[in-house]
Amino acid sequence: MGLNATDTVTLTVDGIDLHLWLIPGAGAGTVIVGHGIGLTKSASLRQAVLLHELGYNVVMFDHRNHGLSGTDRSRYRLAERYSNDITAAISTASKTWPESTRMIVWGFSFSTFPTLYSLRHPDTSIDGIICDSGPGHDLDTMLRDFLLGGHLPAPALITRITRSPAIANAFATAAVEMLGAQWPPEPESSASGVTPMLFLAGTEDEVVTPAQIEALAHRYPRHTIARFPAAHLRSIKTAPHDYSEAITVFLESLYVEPSTVEVAESKESNADRPEEV
Repeated sequence: MGLNATDTVTLTVDGIDLHLWLIPGAGAGTVIVGHGIGLTKSASLRQAVLLHELGYNVVMFDHRNHGLSGTDRSRYRLAERYSNDITAAISTASKTWPESTRMIVWGFSFSTFPTLYSLRHPDTSIDGIICDSGPGHDLDTMLRDFLLGGHLPAPALITRITRSPAIANAFATAAVEMLGAQWPPEPESSASGVTPMLFLAGTEDEVVTPAQIEALAHRYPRHTIARFPAAHLRSIKTAPHDYSEAITVFLESLYVEPSTVEVAESKESNADRPEEV
């Protein structure tokens, strides 16, 4: 897409090789860009182009167990482990562009959870976060509905098996335990209480429902919600103009006094169903 990117590899604090693309901007700030589960950093190229046009440095990275990044066989404390990926990307960005005035983290679908979890400590180098198609407020309910709805990216036979209520309940319980984290972060005792947040929600999202996203967002005093008539991870394709405007307005707001803004719901129609989960 015409972006001038440099490949690099960095090491996370727990020893995982992380593969990154570094895309220099015009000095507006730096944005760390993730991706959805089962995808790679290339799935977020449209967002990277938008950020580059707005003058931002962009760091795109493959989460552990994805793309060109290393393998992590641990199945416990996953919230912290995937947040380590974001921390490593931030560290690389800070060394690459030490003059950058803003550091923003942008997560998609599953990576919105470690994005928000990265604010669990009172002190952070993150000046704002953007969450597309997630995260949800009630993990147990969300994971159970995810399986019962047949949204698991797996062969048909596996999908049919996991749509069993008993299997879905067991999976949800095990998955929450594997995260090993208090969810959601408490605004009173973490940076989540003071950090600006933009939540991009598709009104037709059946994977992480708008109700789940909004219940979570309203916990935090500096939240903004932008709604689009789109399915999971499809808003940038379905409503590109309104999507770009929501991002632009939010990033500009980081340079002014704090405020909580609800972005008007887009009136564009959803053209097709999602091809990504």
